[in-house]
Amino acid sequence: MTAIARGGTVATVLPPLAASATGIKRYGAKVNTHDLIKVVAIVAMVIDHAGWLFMDDNVWMRLVGRAAAPLFFYLVGYSGSYRFKNQILALGVGLFLVRLFTPLPAVPHGMLWQILPITILITFVLVKAIMNRFDPVKMSTTSLIILLACLLAASPSALVVEYGTLGLAIALGARLINQRHPFARPWIIIATVAHFGIQAFWLLFSRSDVPMHIVFLGLLFLAVIASMSIVLFLRYRLRSFTVNPAWLRNTTIYISRYSLQIFFFHLAAFEIIYRLI
Repeated sequence: MTAIARGGTVATVLPPLAASATGIKRYGAKVNTHDLIKVVAIVAMVIDHAGWLFMDDNVWMRLVGRAAAPLFFYLVGYSGSYRFKNQILALGVGLFLVRLFTPLPAVPHGMLWQILPITILITFVLVKAIMNRFDPVKMSTTSLIILLACLLAASPSALVVEYGTLGLAIALGARLINQRHPFARPWIIIATVAHFGIQAFWLLFSRSDVPMHIVFLGLLFLAVIASMSIVLFLRYRLRSFTVNPAWLRNTTIYISRYSLQIFFFHLAAFEIIYRLI
């Protein structure tokens, strides 16, 4: 352990092994708003994947899952930490390899369609790499309008990497919110509405097996989720909470701070089980 003096105060810096040894409390012993959002996103994600693989592509479970990705991308952008992490890449490559040998439902035959779009973990790596070298806060409102239009126009990139440029747009919007840029609010509203609009098209309008009354109810459901997401994004601030009892606090922290591992292992297990049955 080393101590670094900064302006009359002393900041304690843990060496890498000591930092990892702190386990689930390496970001503090209290539950914070990041933790709560990650838990909600994890639950929505597991429901989504279960509906996709084991419930005959259940439309309602898939609609619930539409809330997960924007929450994850928002936290990626809001956190302000965009350093490359080997673990994310390793888990992304691992899931990529699992998918190579696991036939998935509702996709054409052939290796290319088995691996595309590339897993969201790789998207996280790409988003972090971009934001590590590019700060939208330094741009003028006019430049941001042009950039957002380009990101929206490039949304078909989701066919190559999961969520594509829309994921990047939400992460950039979170950065703007964090730094209170004048164009932050319009940016995050437009990006979020675009995400849910595209998801509504793929899950409700592009499927011939979804009756019209389900389409109507599904649109209302997505509109509610989109509205709640926008309110959360606009009002979000990082805060800590005292959560009792201890088992609930520790469970919440564990799920949040090992969310990447939970994502990898649950989805890999789901896909392998789907293959076996």
